[in-house]
Amino acid sequence: MNRTWIGLVACVLALPAKAQTGVALAGIEGANDTHSAYLGTVLPLRGSALGKGWVQRYWLDYTTYRYEKLPGQDIDARVAGAEAALGYQDSSERGWWSAYLGGRYSNTRLSPDDVSNEDRGGDFSAKLQLEGEAVLSSKWRLNAIASHVVGHSSYWARLRAQTGLAGHLLIGPEVVAQGDPLYHLFKLGAYLGGIRLGDDAALTVKLGLSKLDSDSARAYAGIEWYKPY
Repeated sequence: MNRTWIGLVACVLALPAKAQTGVALAGIEGANDTHSAYLGTVLPLRGSALGKGWVQRYWLDYTTYRYEKLPGQDIDARVAGAEAALGYQDSSERGWWSAYLGGRYSNTRLSPDDVSNEDRGGDFSAKLQLEGEAVLSSKWRLNAIASHVVGHSSYWARLRAQTGLAGHLLIGPEVVAQGDPLYHLFKLGAYLGGIRLGDDAALTVKLGLSKLDSDSARAYAGIEWYKPY
């Protein structure tokens, strides 16, 4: 199985990207027991464009979280990951959608070590990700992302509603659920997007409450960056 997905990633890496606009994405987010950061890019393949046709996606991320193995015994996990995927995108006046299938390599370090954790050390797995946005009315849109690492029951999902403010600003609520068999994290917050940085780049800032399993709710905050190139 690992050889199959390594071969898929090798094929994705060999695909030629047409010399036209791609997009770069980055972000950082933190709460009391969880932190994450990512850097990624999406590029259209030859004969396609963002929002219409085949694309390739590359991603780096780093996540920390804590789970309770036994009452009174917490394990701190640090996960570094890298992904390569092939996707397809389509769009219309009613919204857009995209689907990706690729490979993910992750390295999980645990403190103290937990030999019963199947994710410890290095691992290569398949990953499926779906994204989309629907126009609900002249003022509101609904945006959703969901991803699943095959064979690990690892998931991440986010649902956002958004409406426009003066200029290019966007505002709305967000709900996030993520986890695996060892931990489950839920977030409820609000975000302000479309904060211009120059002609193309834009920032999104977010703030809300984060709840990790049986722990009490804590505040979380994050920043996202977006830039076509």
